[in-house]
Amino acid sequence: MLFKTSDNVKINYELTGKGKPIVLVNGFGAYQEIWSAQVPFLNKLGYQVLTYDHRNMGKSQRTEKGHTIERLTQDLNELTSFLKIKQAIFMGHSMGASIIFCLMKNNPKLVKQALLIDQSPKMLNDENWKYGFMDYTKENYLKKCQERPRVHETYNGLDDNVYAKLMKAKKANPFNRKDNVDLLENHMSLDWRRVLEKTTIPTTFFVAKESPYYREGYEKKLEQKNSRINSFIMSPTGHVIMAEIPQQFNIKLKDILK
Repeated sequence: MLFKTSDNVKINYELTGKGKPIVLVNGFGAYQEIWSAQVPFLNKLGYQVLTYDHRNMGKSQRTEKGHTIERLTQDLNELTSFLKIKQAIFMGHSMGASIIFCLMKNNPKLVKQALLIDQSPKMLNDENWKYGFMDYTKENYLKKCQERPRVHETYNGLDDNVYAKLMKAKKANPFNRKDNVDLLENHMSLDWRRVLEKTTIPTTFFVAKESPYYREGYEKKLEQKNSRINSFIMSPTGHVIMAEIPQQFNIKLKDILK
């Protein structure tokens, strides 16, 4: 299904199941098919699940405009408003978590609960913060964003069923990284720690023990600042926890949603 944003960009989305709404938010360059193991699981638990592709990604419209976290958050706000979703649980992976951080700041009443997968609230490292993305800093990130990191995102690869659906989606609608570097640069530059320190929204971090991007510890820093925040270290898994170890992830997800 397609939804047109206020700046006339067509966003592809899927809404399945009946019950309380839960919105799944993709990361940078990702496809809604990455949630293939969660959608039917959540439907069976009695949730209505919304997945979608960001502008310039997946089955959504390719565009040269609006490549910022703020604009992608506005797209999500507009989509949920169009679907008459007044409040929902939001689960985001990687950059999708940062979109939820932005939503928690700009429209907190919409967010009943935030579930965040392998994403530090501050991407750039400095002398007081060692939990950013790899070795990226304020001084080098613009240069480093131009090339894909030379690491394996996953620990032992993706679940076979998820992988098959994801590869089909990638073949049908290839992602052009160069056309989205401006979004990546914007994402890297942001710091959401203050938002999380002050939020009253129940917030859970899923931290990947074997993540190639982030070292664990940022979640404990946040927990010390805000009692509404908790976290789980998950292993063995790389960056894409929900698609690498979906059964283990879904069991933990079910416990949290209770």
